[in-house]
Amino acid sequence: MRVGIIAQTLLERLALATGRVPEPIVEVFPPLVLARSIMAATQLGVFDALGGQALTGDGVAKVCGADRRATVALLEVLASAGYLNEREGVYMLGPKARRWLRSGDPADVSAYIRFNYLQWDWLGELERFIQTGIPVAFHDRLTDDEWKDYERGMAAIARLTLPEVIWRTPIPSGATALLDIGGGHGLAATRFCQRHPNLHATVLDLPQALDSAPPLPGDVLARVKRVAGDALTADLGDEAYDVVYMANLLHHFDASQIAPLARRIADALRPGGIWVIQDGARERRRRSAPMAAAIGDLYFALTSASGFWAFSEMAGWQKQAGLRPMRPIRLLTAPGQGLQIAMKSRVRGGRQ
Repeated sequence: MRVGIIAQTLLERLALATGRVPEPIVEVFPPLVLARSIMAATQLGVFDALGGQALTGDGVAKVCGADRRATVALLEVLASAGYLNEREGVYMLGPKARRWLRSGDPADVSAYIRFNYLQWDWLGELERFIQTGIPVAFHDRLTDDEWKDYERGMAAIARLTLPEVIWRTPIPSGATALLDIGGGHGLAATRFCQRHPNLHATVLDLPQALDSAPPLPGDVLARVKRVAGDALTADLGDEAYDVVYMANLLHHFDASQIAPLARRIADALRPGGIWVIQDGARERRRRSAPMAAAIGDLYFALTSASGFWAFSEMAGWQKQAGLRPMRPIRLLTAPGQGLQIAMKSRVRGGRQ
């Protein structure tokens, strides 16, 4: 998947083909304004105002407590990008907003859009990071309110990929215990337990993440527990789990941290158990990395201590820990992400 210039007319296609379009300008300024416009509309309640009705610009401004002229300008940007439809000065939700930005809808990603205010600020430190190599390390600087925004944002995107992840994860027959490392919001543990009635789950995450997590649903309350701890130092137990699941966490650790973590995870698995890594993957093609992977790698290098790892690197750590890596699974619902799964020998004390 790529983000880029899309010509809308024959003249524009000709201009692109002949090199007449100043692509750096077009790729910087319009996306900058569009991104902030979507964020502002989400934050100010524009999509909620139009959720069940069509309104004029005056009507939207009144509901949102905003200036009419500025609101109309914002609505026109959103309409130009397909988030709204406009007819004779009346606005209604367009396909994108109906699909992804309706409050309470299972596919609603509004919480993640709001989380982008934090990411906007972190990206302001990119130049300093490039010069010094010192990352933002945002986990160490989030306020209590920001932790809540972070957890809500992570839950919003997890909700979209989990159906595919659970479908494609080969839970061992007879499995009863799952450890979710870094899954503070509890959504993955909940979904796995709902799919597998005999499964009990433990969610291990930092205290701040668990304090900000939403309540667990009643149907799994007795089978999911949350435990505060750091993945790098917490006691994971010995042959205590059939499944260890770790989503979007590995890119926060460097190689010196991952190798010992892999050994501890291997020790925590029962014979025949699996370690499931869900993460973005850094892949190299003949000319360059895919855009989604390259952007993700840079972003997580900036905001954390590492960045994306290649599937081969993930499998290498799993193999060094005595597990048998499987072929990576690329996720259809999360371009640039995949699953790297490894199994522990079914023979107690054996190595793959």
